Amino acid sequence: MNRLLELVPPNFSGDAAALVIESPEYLAGLRELMPNSKILLMTAERNPATIELCKKFRADFMAGDYARGALPKEPKIFDVIIAEDCLTCAPNFYVTLLELNHLLKDSGFVLTKFFNVRFIGVLENLRLGKFSAHEKRFWAKWDVVKLLDDATYKEIRFLPGEKIDGAEIFSVDAWINFGFDNFSDDLLTKSWLVKARKCTAEVAALKEFYTEEVRAELSRLLHRIEYEIDVEKNFSALIELCRRENIFDDYLADFVAQVVVHQRAINFIVARARDFGFNLQTLETLNNFDSTKIY
Repeated sequence: MNRLLELVPPNFSGDAAALVIESPEYLAGLRELMPNSKILLMTAERNPATIELCKKFRADFMAGDYARGALPKEPKIFDVIIAEDCLTCAPNFYVTLLELNHLLKDSGFVLTKFFNVRFIGVLENLRLGKFSAHEKRFWAKWDVVKLLDDATYKEIRFLPGEKIDGAEIFSVDAWINFGFDNFSDDLLTKSWLVKARKCTAEVAALKEFYTEEVRAELSRLLHRIEYEIDVEKNFSALIELCRRENIFDDYLADFVAQVVVHQRAINFIVARARDFGFNLQTLETLNNFDSTKIY
């Protein structure tokens, strides 16, 4: 199985959906991991071999160039997107990452890879004055983190792709002596595999319980309470919303932890919620609650 698929959790099933871009070789492994899920393969060219693979692994096919506006337009339709060459080949990789983010469900993620510019094979060639033209881009890990952060991805995870023994070409110790850090064996890693979530796991979990309208109203009321806007009126509305929508204690506590910034406001919400029969104990533990610091 392709190593990039090691970043797919083993519990995907049911109505999960995956998009595979320009990489039909992933269909077999992905179908094994997601036996009951919908899989869409998108390639710029349609050919008989690709169509046969789609039939064999029960995948739908879509012809189009993902980097030139051919991606689906509907938001939040995929749990997994495999775009292996996005960082290395897409003409406008930033726009493409934004478009892929648009297609992801809140709990979804993109899988991709990049060639490491800090790989000692690249560095050694540079030292010798050799750097041939490449069609594919090279990246450093911190640049990829910044790019994905700018494109509003969260919880970025890296997995070594192709690695080598430093003794094969040049001593890694020599490059360390030159001043290059070798964090996570970066100097020995020719390529990195990347998993980037649309939301943090905590936020994604919060979004699975209630409708977008309920979450928006809950957020609005909490922010108004936090910034002391008609506090009692908005707190009464908050309690009414929680009771009407059956918002349970642990959910409310987690939501407050994600939305409310100021500790003083959190303390107030915990104390006042208790007056209405809500026990936000998990939030008290998380924030070392001090009952004397309330409005």
